[in-house]
Amino acid sequence: MGDYKLSQELYGYAGKIAYIDLSREKVEIKNLSKQDIELFVGGIGLATKIVVEEIEDPRIDPFSPQNPLVFMTGALTGTPVYGSSRWVVAAKSPLTMGWGEGHVAGYWGVELKKAGFDGLVIKGRAASPTYLYIHDGVIEFRDASKLWGLDTYETDKEIKKELGDQNIRVAAIGLAGENLVRFATIAADIQPNGPRIAGRTGMGAVMGSKNLKAIAVKGSGKISVKEPSRVSSILSRLLPLIMSSPTAQILAVYGTAGEVEEFYEYGDMPIKNFTLGEFDGYKNLTGQSFRERKIVVDVYGCWACPVKCWKVMQVGDIRTRAPEYETIASLGTLLMIDDPFYLAQANYLCNKYGLDTISTGVTIAWAFECFEKGIISASDTGGLELKWGNKEAVLKLIEMIGKREGFGNILAEGCRKASSIIGKGSEELCMHVKGTEMPMHDPRAFKGMGLQYATSNRGADHLYGLFFRIEQGQRAHDLKIYERVDRFAYKGKGWMVATMMIWSEIQESMGICKFVDIPPAHIAGLYTYVTGFKKNVQDLLKVGKRIFTLKRMFNIACGMSRKDDILQKRFLREPMNEGGAKGQVVELDQMLTEFYEFMGWDENGKPRKEVLEDLGLVEYGRKLGLVA
Repeated sequence: MGDYKLSQELYGYAGKIAYIDLSREKVEIKNLSKQDIELFVGGIGLATKIVVEEIEDPRIDPFSPQNPLVFMTGALTGTPVYGSSRWVVAAKSPLTMGWGEGHVAGYWGVELKKAGFDGLVIKGRAASPTYLYIHDGVIEFRDASKLWGLDTYETDKEIKKELGDQNIRVAAIGLAGENLVRFATIAADIQPNGPRIAGRTGMGAVMGSKNLKAIAVKGSGKISVKEPSRVSSILSRLLPLIMSSPTAQILAVYGTAGEVEEFYEYGDMPIKNFTLGEFDGYKNLTGQSFRERKIVVDVYGCWACPVKCWKVMQVGDIRTRAPEYETIASLGTLLMIDDPFYLAQANYLCNKYGLDTISTGVTIAWAFECFEKGIISASDTGGLELKWGNKEAVLKLIEMIGKREGFGNILAEGCRKASSIIGKGSEELCMHVKGTEMPMHDPRAFKGMGLQYATSNRGADHLYGLFFRIEQGQRAHDLKIYERVDRFAYKGKGWMVATMMIWSEIQESMGICKFVDIPPAHIAGLYTYVTGFKKNVQDLLKVGKRIFTLKRMFNIACGMSRKDDILQKRFLREPMNEGGAKGQVVELDQMLTEFYEFMGWDENGKPRKEVLEDLGLVEYGRKLGLVA
């Protein structure tokens, strides 16, 4: 296979987006416009624009064929820039009933761009199970009948066997996606050392609703760079800076599991469904412990990554990606379990079925607390004793959720909907924002994170902003955060949280991993020299605000408002009696008011018209019914 010619007019980009109608098995290929690049950059920016444009009615059922599912690479994905491996998938979420998106790194997105496409817009519903094979500008519809019912690992294996190429990159759903579990994921780069997961907000379920089992990609294109010598110069200066940071050094050796002990000491690591501040068992779940027990056997890295936080675990016959911090907490300490071998199995099962580990753990923790309080009993759970620390019950529930069997059928709805089904006060035990289950950082330990959770467009979200890093003591000089921030303070944090969340839109639009932690000014320079589109930090912040605001507008059109920018009572009024965040609650209202003022929103959280005019979003406002 020779080199495939990508766009001759654009640098960094492939230059084309494929609009794929599964109902008619038709493909329309559109050129990526320079105006769209100027306004939305790429990645999540372009995905947001396209979802809003393509969806006819924001209030449709997320499982409707009319819900567009958009896969998009970042502007810098596949270039020599460190950490430029990321891609996104976006649609209306079956979990939040509003904005939904998942992010993932690895190699699949790079391969898609090399195959000639910056993104895919999937519309309609296939008449029967289907997978797509994309290679050097060609898109094939292929029969997936024999793949339907297979797990993610089996699907990857069978597609590679059918296509006769072990180097093909596959993104696939498991049984959870087929069964429309509302927090189903999409797994990519599955074997031999994966998978990488597009988790959060149920994008795998949207894919399953379209009868789309997988997308296999293979490309031979070369991504061109406008000024390669200048890019190389910046990268050579950046590498020592990146690798000298304490966080990068921990991630390089232990992965995110290396931060377990630090987060525990802060009182940040959730225990027993966010009710306790101490649990000695955490010591068995650290990255250091995994190394000592020789559970972690290999280190792997995404495209162009010097950090290589991707760890590989071997337990018995299972070789898979080692659990990340979020999984360690959600399926470990949150449930009062400290067995690393169980944890490896639970993580593997979630990846096999295609389940988001955060949502799975939080939803099961809700069920455990309901059982403890007598709201449900063994007669509701099919005989399972949902008691804290019961490893066998958790493993069984994961399978029941993935298959939508018995009590797992209720849990498959996510904890918000499951609690509305059960009632009896169980709603207060469900730790979520906008329907998305809480990540594994207790906002009582990092109060700015509480504001970040409350205002995130896809519901409780630790990645959009990573504000706990600022509250740990990091500065962001390019973003005007110069001084150390007290993690327990709440006054004056509104603009800082907003700024960090806006900048995250840029990182996800560029396709750059946040763990590589390239300073904003360097990102602006790299983007300029890779693509030839000149942008400084202030230019990019305006783009980020445009993207963030358009998502907010979409959520408002779906019926959301200030009432949805909230945390559960547990975080607002119930301090813990021990641990690193002892005695703390989140003072959300003042932070929320500051956030709204900085963003230019009214008291109900709706962007004012002058903000839409400044960001060029008035026409989108009219389409969404927000502007007369």
